[in-house]
Amino acid sequence: MTLTLVCPYCRFSRRVFEAEIPAGAKRAVCPRCGQKFEFRAGNHTPSDYETVDGPDEDIIHKEGHGWESKTDHRGSPWEARTEIGILRGIVNTLSQVLFSPGQFFKALAPKGKLGESMAFGLLMGAIGNMLALFWPVILMSGGLSPFQQPLLEQLTMGMVFLIMMVVVPFCVLVAMFVYSAILHFFLFLVRGGTHGFEATFRVIAYSQAAQALSLIPMAGGWIGGVWQVIVQVIGLREIHHTSYFRVIMAFILPVVVLFVLALSALIPLVLYLFQQWSVPL
Repeated sequence: MTLTLVCPYCRFSRRVFEAEIPAGAKRAVCPRCGQKFEFRAGNHTPSDYETVDGPDEDIIHKEGHGWESKTDHRGSPWEARTEIGILRGIVNTLSQVLFSPGQFFKALAPKGKLGESMAFGLLMGAIGNMLALFWPVILMSGGLSPFQQPLLEQLTMGMVFLIMMVVVPFCVLVAMFVYSAILHFFLFLVRGGTHGFEATFRVIAYSQAAQALSLIPMAGGWIGGVWQVIVQVIGLREIHHTSYFRVIMAFILPVVVLFVLALSALIPLVLYLFQQWSVPL
């Protein structure tokens, strides 16, 4: 006998073998919105699920604090914000991406909601970059300029506001698409992009959650940047069902290509300058 558990918050549902549910368990954690709910009443009878007789191929299995589907993918809490609320959708998505990226991207649908992931990435990326610009401006307004940033010193508050509201979001959006395209191209070369460009873009977009670490003054941007790359490696591996070796190669190959191009341009320049210096006056 199988049971269909239904989350009362976002209505996410899945079926599970009744025998796999511990006898004393009364609460479940929805893998879509992250909310806890009681699925058994005090007398250990089902309250938030229906009984289904017979075998079923789409069986969910207990993993950690949630229930995971072997065959189906799902959206993120952000994509369920109309049911659970926008603030809860943002907070739950942030916490899952930052603290359990493997589980988050393993279950994330690789296709179907490009606009949703783009909106989240734009929101988080813009906020993170605004904060990265905000802290130096605050320090300079107090007479401190620890990193000697002459460009920022020339900006008025009106110009800073314009950059934050217009330039930063535009740059974040363009950077997400360009970065995803380049990365997916190299994933394709190493045969790691099994689920297409959209899956790669969704990982890059949701990895912008790491930009929230820019809340930490000054050092947060660096910490967030490093963690964002780690999240991307984990996410690409899970969403494309590939190996870490292929994903890491996709990150390394662009650097190698740029190095070779730079070297191929530098060597002729050095030879030319050497010849000029060698000419007798």
